[in-house]
Amino acid sequence: MSHPAAASAVPRALPPSPTELSAMMPFGRYSVQAQVGLGGMGTVYRGTQLSLGRPVAIKVLRVSDGYDFAFEDRFRREARAMAALNHPNIVAIYDYGHLGTEFLYFVMEYVDGTDLGEIMRLGRMTSELALQLLPQICAGLEYAHSKGIVHRDIKPANIMLTRQGEVKIADFGLAKDVALGASLATETHMVMGTPEYAAPEQFNAHREVDHRADIYAFGVLMYQMLTGALPRGAWQPPSALRPGLDPRFDPIVIRALMPDRQHRFQSITDMRRAIEAALVPAVAQTPSAPLPAAAPTKAGRILLLEDDLMVRDLLRRALENAAFEVVETGDGKDTLRHYQEAMQQGHPYDIAILDLTIPDGMCGRETMMHLRRIDPQILAIVSSGYRDDPVMKDCAAYGFAAALPKPYQVEGLLQIVNGVLAVGRRRAA
Repeated sequence: MSHPAAASAVPRALPPSPTELSAMMPFGRYSVQAQVGLGGMGTVYRGTQLSLGRPVAIKVLRVSDGYDFAFEDRFRREARAMAALNHPNIVAIYDYGHLGTEFLYFVMEYVDGTDLGEIMRLGRMTSELALQLLPQICAGLEYAHSKGIVHRDIKPANIMLTRQGEVKIADFGLAKDVALGASLATETHMVMGTPEYAAPEQFNAHREVDHRADIYAFGVLMYQMLTGALPRGAWQPPSALRPGLDPRFDPIVIRALMPDRQHRFQSITDMRRAIEAALVPAVAQTPSAPLPAAAPTKAGRILLLEDDLMVRDLLRRALENAAFEVVETGDGKDTLRHYQEAMQQGHPYDIAILDLTIPDGMCGRETMMHLRRIDPQILAIVSSGYRDDPVMKDCAAYGFAAALPKPYQVEGLLQIVNGVLAVGRRRAA
């Protein structure tokens, strides 16, 4: 008698061969020459549209491979979303439909080239190439957003590059028309997207997802294109990893990757303009006469809650070396008192950094609840070594502007602090 588990281990059916697919396609409309790609969301073939004699790509999905009952709806959504878009930086779609009851297909523009993932794997992504391609990716997303379409799965494999150097954004399989609502989760609450590029709000099945998720994903992609690495943990700004890269790109990436989408660029147009401004060579200006020495100024006032004396000392020294004024507390009650007194004296703190876990006192989460009542506009960073804690994973939902994982790296600490400060300055402007 066979074991039940062994009986259920049915091998995955192979996709149809090019010859088989040619016979399955609508009669006289397409021929199929070769399979060119195979992934979790379908198989891609190179073919020919016979009436026009033009090369096409044909994507085929097996209905039984659907992850939930909305699989066919997502397929149709991809086809319709792409069909509504007519832009040189977006792969065009020509046709879609059913192949019997077993397969779904759509026919799209054939891109003679490769994708950014392959370029990076081969070590061919230089800073110069990245800076040539970034504005094109922005242009494609800008057009899609103008039509109310959010891609929701921007990543290297979905950015094609032709042999002529033209960007083509592909695979709108998770695209959503924002006019119809914008939850990334399926009806079965399965979160869709690629985790490394997904914005924090995409992990919340009950939270709406809008165009700012694409801005976050594009920020991850931009960082990866410029540095060859993903922005994980206490990541350093791009110019710290790529010597010679203009540091003016650092705040662009920092802002795009803000956990709270209210603090990101609010449109891809704004991000494109920032990139284009950074692409203009900086002009060094020589003063006509020596300038008087300026009095030293503080970078900002920081209120620090940390119960570990050694960690607190390391944080204080790193911040003071960067010209910040730091006031230390070891219990949330003291943090509340200092913050309230500073506001009453008209000399408020610019940022609070709160340790999430205080075993013998008021913890960072509770402290933040009280601080938000005192100052609804507070800018605060939550800090913890428990990276899987809900507050660290979705800090914006608890009112924090950013999360600072332990252990600290000075560069990562300052990058996060300066990024949050920049948000405060823009808010005050």
